Amino acid sequence: MLRTLVLTLVVMLASPVAEGAEARPYSDEAFAALQAEGSPILVDVYATWCPTCRRQGQILEPLLAEPEFAGLIVLKLDWDAQRDAARALGAPRQSTLIVFRGDEERGRSIADTSEAGIRGLLERAVAD
Repeated sequence: MLRTLVLTLVVMLASPVAEGAEARPYSDEAFAALQAEGSPILVDVYATWCPTCRRQGQILEPLLAEPEFAGLIVLKLDWDAQRDAARALGAPRQSTLIVFRGDEERGRSIADTSEAGIRGLLERAVAD
């Protein structure tokens, strides 16, 4: 468990999220607080060993730097260490991206590595 947590932190620090978006480790408490605030949220269900997750990260990084996504908060949910939380959100596997605006789920994608698809998903989170 400790090894997984350390690896998660190393990966999160080694792969910076762009300036426009704020990334945080996923916790049920943080998620609930952001929902209560009505914030736009991206839950990124990832695994450090997952090549699809790495590709999604390469697409997300420049997208999240764009001004239109500046208010989007990214919660990184580790598939290996937080499987119960992932299942509670209905994520069937790693490389699942889920967007919310407050407590409303606005969309999800599973293993999508197209820039257009991921952009469209993020746009649904920030749309009024």
